[in-house]
Amino acid sequence: MKKLQIFICENFYPEYQAALQREGINDVNLSIFPSLCDSKKEKSEVTKIFSKAKKEQSVLICSRSCDALKLINEEIITETISSNYCFSNLISDEFLNYLIAQGNYIISTGWLKKWKSHLANMGFDKETARMFFKETSKQIVFLDAKIYDNAEDSLKELSSYLDLPYLIVPINLKIIQLLLKSKVYEWRLHNQKQENTGVINELRSQCADYAAVFDILGEISSYTNRRDVIGKVKDLFMMVFGVQKFKFWSGNSKLMPSELRDFKSNDDNYLMLKNENRFCIKVSWNDHLYGVLDASAFLFSKYIERYLNLALDISKFLGLVLYNNEQYEKIVKSENKLKYISFHDSMTGLYNRNYLNQLLTNKVDNEVKIIFMFDIDKLKYVNDNFGHIEGDKLIKSFADILNQCFRKEDIVIKIGGDEFTAFLYDGDEKTAKSIKNRILNLIDRYNEKLEKKHLKLSVSIGYVINQNNNETIEDFMKKADNLMYRDKMRKD
Repeated sequence: MKKLQIFICENFYPEYQAALQREGINDVNLSIFPSLCDSKKEKSEVTKIFSKAKKEQSVLICSRSCDALKLINEEIITETISSNYCFSNLISDEFLNYLIAQGNYIISTGWLKKWKSHLANMGFDKETARMFFKETSKQIVFLDAKIYDNAEDSLKELSSYLDLPYLIVPINLKIIQLLLKSKVYEWRLHNQKQENTGVINELRSQCADYAAVFDILGEISSYTNRRDVIGKVKDLFMMVFGVQKFKFWSGNSKLMPSELRDFKSNDDNYLMLKNENRFCIKVSWNDHLYGVLDASAFLFSKYIERYLNLALDISKFLGLVLYNNEQYEKIVKSENKLKYISFHDSMTGLYNRNYLNQLLTNKVDNEVKIIFMFDIDKLKYVNDNFGHIEGDKLIKSFADILNQCFRKEDIVIKIGGDEFTAFLYDGDEKTAKSIKNRILNLIDRYNEKLEKKHLKLSVSIGYVINQNNNETIEDFMKKADNLMYRDKMRKD
């Protein structure tokens, strides 16, 4: 039996092998070549493997940056399928870009199974591996297709060896399955004898369907917004299936029709309503129901069963995309929260010294027009004689006043126990005087309402206007600080 030969890197062989098995495709010979990422010494071995390819029956799948592309004989291996990353057919490029930008080291099942030999090929022992990975990576991210039973045990061992934390990101093989289906149908069509007109027409139709679906699903996987994802799926159903009516019912929608509520509660994955020229499919991942795809009014109703089979593939992939969107949102929220905590004072909610340090690193000298320095008078006296809880009340009260006096675009920072600063990106002497007077007026109002005399608020203030004299922010802060202390000395 003729077979299509597909060359795939050893790091991704398990995923592609599993995809072929799930689709029941038996006319493909999956040929492995050694990873060239670990060691360039394998080039001669890869060249040798490629030389055994069968002309017009061989395909290479790899990334655009893979050295394997330079080693093929184009007269023998006539087709290559390349993507931005080695992992692009496992997870969206946008998610990959995000993971890479966060300093993650991404691994596949094939790499994890042979992690010891991969590190050895890279020339590392335990000490040098730890040193390298700690300098280049924050954590290990494993793209888990649930095809390796001992994956977490191996991951824990690798994590301990490198002294790095790990994160498991579940993935679905639907993109690979659709890619392989599309390529196999195309190859079968090419190899059919012309007299088999019916078979050829069917294969052509399947090729067109899967090619269109594969392209659009690649686009869908890049979206991080649920509405955009569903909108693109609707476009796909209208374009490929000729659907005239499409609706995605959220899993908790109260407007869901009664027949779909019954369908939602049973174990079936789809509901075929031929007499209505309609089918409905559940969209779920890890037993969590995201909703129901409701498609009807097909232009070519005689193909509805074929459309259903393809739509079932799409729904499984859609479930993973919606799950990944949730995970992405959680990660972003978590990182935003950590970023907020690291750059804000927990007591007042104002920016803190960490944020000031970053600001100084960014060199915004010419952009800042006014700099204020503030110091709460006699805060130490209150802390020493009445306790830090009472002193904190003074700090919070002054922070509230600053929030009232400065705009959202101004930057107000608590830089120490009793010290604050503020940066304004526009304004002049008149602006600065107006803000100072407003602060003093609000302090007077605050003090008038006080019952506890020791909580009376007094603040020393200094400010400087940027005259574009090529001075640094630090220079301006020192000048404002000196003026603030002069103000304090006048009170003493």
